[in-house]
Amino acid sequence: MSKILDLLLRPETPDVQKDLPRASYEVVRLSELYGEPFVLELKGLPYGKALELKDMTDCEIQTVLAGDADGVWRSTELLMAHGPTPAEVVKSYLLPGEIRAVAVAVELLSGYRKPVVMPWGREEVTDPEDAVAEELAKN
Repeated sequence: MSKILDLLLRPETPDVQKDLPRASYEVVRLSELYGEPFVLELKGLPYGKALELKDMTDCEIQTVLAGDADGVWRSTELLMAHGPTPAEVVKSYLLPGEIRAVAVAVELLSGYRKPVVMPWGREEVTDPEDAVAEELAKN
């Protein structure tokens, strides 16, 4: 068996379709407004969902909704107060830049916008972020 196959078959290897990365992110403006931390629990997206969202006209809002690990934006109370849709709820509470920042946080958890692969065996590559930026500039 190859070394790569051995690594992939280890029991600690997650199924990223089921075990999505999660993290907490604070929305600073709302924390300052409320006088206490306003922290969103976000999760990464599986491949199919990420592809589905990228072509939507309101992809950033839909990414915020899909990455909401706690379902805050879909709560009945918020829908009654600021609905009729979860997208309207998000727009009622978050500024456009905050929507984009939360969407980017979800994308980061999904493996986008950060160095995730780099050339192997090239000694001139010292910084993975530089390597990714160089590849993006080529394409």
